[in-house]
Amino acid sequence: MTATKAHRLEVRTDAETYQLVEEAADLLKQTKTAFVTDAVRQEALKVIARSDVTVMSSELFEAMMTTLDEADVSPELSDLAALPRHIAR
Repeated sequence: MTATKAHRLEVRTDAETYQLVEEAADLLKQTKTAFVTDAVRQEALKVIARSDVTVMSSELFEAMMTTLDEADVSPELSDLAALPRHIAR
């Protein structure tokens, strides 16, 4: 089942971009609307997928992983851990 097309998206563009879209749509035997909709959808999905990923150099990643193995000095946490427990195991 196809989704109902109830929303409108209008775009103003320069003549060169318009010609490129028209030519590309013709080559794919699509309407300009279908071509632009597909292109915008694909790009939006890529942007959303990238937002879930943190990209960093391998050097930075290795430095981060190394620091995870090193315990931080935290007297406050040690004091809290030494307090009596109210729940017994």
